[in-house]
Amino acid sequence: MPDTLPRPDSATSRRPSLVFRALLLNGAVVVLTALLFALLLSLVLPPAGLNAPGARMAYWARQVLWPALVLFAMVLGVMAMRGRTAALNPIDDPESRTQRVCQRVLANSVEQTAIFVPALAALVATLPVPSLGVAAVATWLFVLGRLLFWAGYLIHPFARAPGMAMTLTVNLIVLGWAVLLQVGGMQPGG
Repeated sequence: MPDTLPRPDSATSRRPSLVFRALLLNGAVVVLTALLFALLLSLVLPPAGLNAPGARMAYWARQVLWPALVLFAMVLGVMAMRGRTAALNPIDDPESRTQRVCQRVLANSVEQTAIFVPALAALVATLPVPSLGVAAVATWLFVLGRLLFWAGYLIHPFARAPGMAMTLTVNLIVLGWAVLLQVGGMQPGG
């Protein structure tokens, strides 16, 4: 009797294996990011003079400058790809793979930054002064995650996963910590 079931092509049969490996890699990056976060927290002290609300927000503004610069670099990347490929009309001109990747990286980074920036503001406004070094640590890891996401996506869609996992971990830590402080009714500097 002939074999009546269709045979999976090699790409389809490899997909579960790739997904499993991606999940393992993402899990490892989440754990590594959390450990790095904890290690750096003990090493990074906040600058002096952050008792006043205005000083805290100035400190926050200095931190969020870096994600803004990353977004600006991504905007420049999209512009450069449009100029390089002469695909100046985003509606009618054909786009290269690199151009589409840069656009997706920018869009995802805007989304992630829209979570990170206000969550970091809430955290900085509420944390006790000795713990404010977390803002710098979170910012460094967030920026590193976005750069890894961009570089990885340019290599292969699966290679973007470590940067995404790092960004997600940082956002979860910052957002979760800020929510806990709000729910707990923590007063600034308390």
